[in-house]
Amino acid sequence: MKHALLLTLAAAATLSAAPLAGASAQTATAPAAAPATAQPQVGISPADLSAWLTSRGATVEPVQTSGERRFMKVTTDGLPWVLFLQSCDATACSDFQFTAALSDPSITLDKVNGWNRDRRFVKAIYEAPDATSPASAVAQFDVLIGAGGPEQLVDHLAVWRALLVDFVRTLMPAPPAAAPATPPAGD
Repeated sequence: MKHALLLTLAAAATLSAAPLAGASAQTATAPAAAPATAQPQVGISPADLSAWLTSRGATVEPVQTSGERRFMKVTTDGLPWVLFLQSCDATACSDFQFTAALSDPSITLDKVNGWNRDRRFVKAIYEAPDATSPASAVAQFDVLIGAGGPEQLVDHLAVWRALLVDFVRTLMPAPPAAAPATPPAGD
């Protein structure tokens, strides 16, 4: 059986190599292979990302590592947050997670659910209080990028910054109103 299969394969190879009846005996020349073009780098290097964020008014700390996770601590508009670097190779990362956490006894599951119901893009996670810490909420915004450098993050950063400010206003208690100025007592 094995011998018959080998003969069939050999015959098929011979037939496919033979010119068709009536075809000229000219041999076709294979087209020259196109020169290999370098693929653009997908993602952004942490150094380029840090420089770009700084140029946009952010304060950026050096890349840190916790376990397998790499991140940068960032501050914009007076608000601290973390930028997780994900899907990284030796030179660049192609997705990021913008993350911020708030902690206050006034944060409730209803407030977080309201946030998620009423807003797109930045989603929040409620963390119930325990014996040692008050309730908290974590905001997350995941971003995928391609080739093109940090400029492709312009819109993503604008969305994050605007919604982060809104997140704080929505979930944290309002600061106490200033007391009206009392005119000095007359003589």
